[in-house]
Amino acid sequence: MGSTSDSLPLRVCGGLCALVGVVVWVDTVYGLVPSLVVGMSLAIAAGLLGANRLLRSLDQLTRLARAYAAANFSLRLDHRGLFQACRPLAESLAAMAQAVATRVDDLIAQRNRATAILESMAEGVIAVDSHGQILLVNPSAEILLGIAGGSVGHSLFERVRHLDVQALVQGVLQEHHPAVKDVSLFQPAERIVRIHGALAEGRGPHEPVAVLVIQDITEHSRYERLRKEFVANVSHELKTPLTTIRSLAETLLEGALDDSANNRRFVELIDHDAHRLSRLIDDLLALSQIESQAVPLRLARVELTPLIDDVRQSLQPAVDQRRLTVTAQIPLGLAVRADPDRVRQVLLNLLDNAIKYNAEGGSVTLSAMCEDAWVRIQVADTGIGIAESDAPRIFERFYRVEKSRARQLGGTGLGLAIVKHIVESHGGQVAVTSQLHRGSTFSLTLPLFV
Repeated sequence: MGSTSDSLPLRVCGGLCALVGVVVWVDTVYGLVPSLVVGMSLAIAAGLLGANRLLRSLDQLTRLARAYAAANFSLRLDHRGLFQACRPLAESLAAMAQAVATRVDDLIAQRNRATAILESMAEGVIAVDSHGQILLVNPSAEILLGIAGGSVGHSLFERVRHLDVQALVQGVLQEHHPAVKDVSLFQPAERIVRIHGALAEGRGPHEPVAVLVIQDITEHSRYERLRKEFVANVSHELKTPLTTIRSLAETLLEGALDDSANNRRFVELIDHDAHRLSRLIDDLLALSQIESQAVPLRLARVELTPLIDDVRQSLQPAVDQRRLTVTAQIPLGLAVRADPDRVRQVLLNLLDNAIKYNAEGGSVTLSAMCEDAWVRIQVADTGIGIAESDAPRIFERFYRVEKSRARQLGGTGLGLAIVKHIVESHGGQVAVTSQLHRGSTFSLTLPLFV
């Protein structure tokens, strides 16, 4: 009367008792030999039934294990239908499947997070095995190195034909030491990249993986170059007048102070160079304040006509000296939203340059017009003009088209750099168009005051 939940020993004992009872009855009725035949037959039948049930249970466990091996962890078995001895194994398989499924879910989540991080990084990342095959590459690395998509599984040395990159990868793989190298690339665009190479664990100690982290340092290198040029230019600009002042002062101290024919001229030269130093320092301080935004803009309504008239009036002596004609074409009431002092400084620099570098008897035209929410202001002259090769650099600090003439005219080489930074701090843009020996036109945009 046992159920499927009975234990195996109890069912075996019950079956043996029944078998012994049948054999005793047959032996009593028919004799020994028939009883043995009946007993053996019954034993074989019972064994076949048990073996068949065991095989069915093992077959179910096999199919369950194959499903788990195929990552199908949702399959479950009804333990009550299994052979009793197989139930602990089925329970262990179920527990293992649950643990593996949890671990796989964690690994998938970690992989997705790592993929999201790699794809969002501005730096390029590449992993290369000991044979130079690409194991991993993120979009930034593909852009920086000009690698086409679908590069995983291909040779890095075939995709990136650059000796410095190849040498760095081979060095990391062979010497097992990290390395850093700045590399100039010209494809797909000209840029400078800094590559950090390090060794990572691969499939084993004999299968190292080189990981490359690539940074685009083009802008950093450009700023570093400009900084060095700036320091060199400042040193040169300061040294020239200081040397002149020192030489003149030594000459005066050695006896020229009593030379009534020359001492006044020497003092005037010292005064000229002292003023030049003062202008240079003032421009450097102004440029530093504008770049660092140490002094915030005081935005207000700035009407252009009175401001331009004021600037023209302050430069009228220079205009008269060079017999220039200065005209203004400004619509009445046109105003910009800007810092009045900064805009005055911009117009003063541009008009001063237009006067200094103009042909004697030439002309200067100031004009303004509305362009949507902006006002375009132009300062055009009929002067010496700017060569096409010089135009892109004209707004750099200390860049001069004609260095000797600029110094003779008292220029510091910072005026146009100041103009550029002031205009850009207002959100506008500044540009120049010029023809050599035919004049230049400087244009800038400032927000329209509505």
